[in-house]
Order: sequence, then structure tokens, then C-alpha cells
Amino acid sequence: MKHVRLSLASGALLIAVAAVGCGSETGPYPSSEIKLIVQAAPGGLSDTVSRIMGSLVEHDLGVPVVCQNKPGASGALAFSYVTRRPPDGYTIGHGPVEIAMVRGLGYADVGPEDMSLICMVSRVAPVLVVQEEAPWATFEEFVAAGRERPGELIMANSGVGSIWHFNTLLLEQHTGMRATHLPYGGSTPGLVALLGGHVDAVIAGVSEVVSHVRSGRLRALAVFDEERAAVLPETPTTHAFGYEMGAAAWSGFYGPSGLPDTVRARLEEAFAAAFETEEWTTLCREQGLQPLFLDREEFEAFAGEQARFFGAQIPELVRLAGAGGS
Repeated sequence: MKHVRLSLASGALLIAVAAVGCGSETGPYPSSEIKLIVQAAPGGLSDTVSRIMGSLVEHDLGVPVVCQNKPGASGALAFSYVTRRPPDGYTIGHGPVEIAMVRGLGYADVGPEDMSLICMVSRVAPVLVVQEEAPWATFEEFVAAGRERPGELIMANSGVGSIWHFNTLLLEQHTGMRATHLPYGGSTPGLVALLGGHVDAVIAGVSEVVSHVRSGRLRALAVFDEERAAVLPETPTTHAFGYEMGAAAWSGFYGPSGLPDTVRARLEEAFAAAFETEEWTTLCREQGLQPLFLDREEFEAFAGEQARFFGAQIPELVRLAGAGGS
């Protein structure tokens, strides 16, 4: 009888523990730490946006939001990781433009339709930069050098298939110049290589280069957009030279597919509140980010359109890269 009573007591204890565990999962969201997976190396645009936004939303959510970097394959490693996590809202990801690109690149069978998109918060234009002491004073001189000596110029990018690599291929397609492409695990190491004189040029986000341009270490030759960047008012656009090219980067957030509506709405609400803060406004103004908020439905429509755009463009640019030896 004693054995039976002990077994019953043990069973009751297990049931009680299980009940507590189930209660924590079905209780108010969130009730524990949230992991925010960043697809790029520390220090770049994606990392900056994620860490600033993460620090702002945790005040609203009342729990820590911890950023974890998982760079590689133009974000495909991070995207695949997040989409395989339980859709409980405790693992979310930074959703950059590459979520619309990796399927077309063949890096992973994942795209916006496989995610619970939460919101978009910013946009940033690409800019071509060289060292301040470089022999090319203008965009036209740089392009001319790439035409006259195909493949001699070495251009760093933030990874094969990344948005900045895509813009380098656009540069070649529209101008007829050819460069040798050198991929890095993000914009920051590519810029370090440029500052150290190991490469000739980099295309990166305005926000990633503005401090180096202001300090006089780098020279901005052209912004790949229709309008000049507010933080680089002296830098002309590629459109001004007759080249209507450029694909902006953007930043948003997402969770695994199947995220409950209540959880998704709570996260969107927290990011929307963070977007309205003075801290975010100041960061965007100082760093050259264009603040742009799209709610989950608007973000779904936008990301879907971007996926179709890159799905059509990437094969042609890959063919160009192969033909040009890039």
C-alpha cells in the first residue's frame, strides 16, 4: 500500500508540474525572454536596427529582447532557423530585403510567404564609396576605370547574393564596367577592408558609411536612388548621371509561420510604439535611415512584390556575373 501511495503522490506531483508548465505557455504573452535572430554580422545596418529596436520594444513588452547573430548565405541560415522554430513568439527574426531574395538565389527554399511578417520600419539607399585618397574623384571616373580595365577594380560586398552585391551587379549591368567581387560576412568587414586599402570600393547602405564619409576617411561617389540622401547632400545620385538603377535595403521583423494573431498583433504594437520614439527618430536622422512603417498586411504585400521583382531580376544578373567573370 505504501508503494501505491508513493506512486499516486508522484503522479500527482507530475500532473501539478505539467499544469504549471502549460499555464505559462497559455498565459499572457510575453512572459519570458524573446530571441531576435539577426542574419548579419555585428556592427552593420541589420545589427544596428535590430539592437536599437530590440532595446526599445523590450520596454513595452516587459521582457528582455536578446539579439543573436546568425550570419551566412545572405541570411538564409537565419531565415531557415527562425521559420523552423515553434510559432510562439519567443523566437523572431530581423527581416531585411534578403528575405525576398534567397529563394531566387537558390540558397534556401524560404521566402516572405513562409513567415509571419510583423512590420517594416526602415529603408536605406545604397551608396558607392572609395578611400578619400583614391584616384577617382567622381562616379564617372570610377566607371570609366572599370570599363578601361575590366576586372582590375576590386569591390567588396556584404556577401554573395546580398542586396549590396545585387547593386554591384546592377552597376555593371547599367554602365558596362566590370569589377572583381570580393564577398565578406557583412558590410562592416567589407568597409574595414576598404579602409585598410585591401579593396578599391564598396557599395553599402548610406547609414553604414556616413560616419566614415564625415570623418574624411571615405569619399562617396554616388547614391543609387532617385533622390539625394539627406545625410550626404553633396553626393549625386546615379539617376543624375542617367543610370536609373538601385535597389534599396529595408528592415522589418517576422516570426515563424503560424504565429497566433494575438501574439503577432502584440509584437506589431510594440514595434509601432518603438517606431514613434524620439530615440528611433534620432537614429534615423543621424544615420541616414528613412523611417518607413508598414503594418503586417502592408508588409506582406510589399515583401511579396519584392520577392517577385528579385525572382525575375536575379537570374539575369547571375547570368551577367558569370559572363563577366565576376
